[in-house]
Amino acid sequence: MRRFRFKLEAVRELREQAETSAKEALARELALGREHDLELAHAAARLAAAREAFEVAPDHEIDVPALRTLQGYVERRELEHAVAVQNARLQAERIEDARRALAVAAREREAVERLRRWQERDHALKAERAEQRSIEDIGVRTQRSFVPPSAA
Repeated sequence: MRRFRFKLEAVRELREQAETSAKEALARELALGREHDLELAHAAARLAAAREAFEVAPDHEIDVPALRTLQGYVERRELEHAVAVQNARLQAERIEDARRALAVAAREREAVERLRRWQERDHALKAERAEQRSIEDIGVRTQRSFVPPSAA
C-alpha cells in the first residue's frame, strides 16, 4: 500500500505559520506593554514629585506668579500621567486582542493536526487490513495447492 500523504499539508503549514506569527505579535505587544507600564510608573512618580513641590508650608510665603508656574507644572504632570494611563490601558487591550488571535490560530492549527492524525490512523488501519487480506489470500492459495501425502 502507498505511503501516507496528507492532502492538506500546505494548509497545515499555513496554519502553523499563522500561529507562529500570532505568537510573535503577542510577544511584541507584551514588550510594548512593559514599556507603557514603565512609562506609567515614571509619570506617576513625576506627578507625585510635582504635587509635593506644590505643597507650601503654611508659614512660607510664595508670590502669585510662582504659584501659577507651579500650578501649570502640576497640571502638565497630571496630563502626562493621564496620557500614560490611557496608553497603558490601550496597550492592555491590544495585548488581549493578540492573546485572542493566538488562541484562534492555535485552535485552527490544532484542528488540522487532529484531522491529519485521524487520516494517518485511518490509513494505517486500511494498510493493516490490506496486509491481513493478502496474508489470508496467501494462506488460502497455499491450502488449496497443498496435497496431503496420504492422498497421493
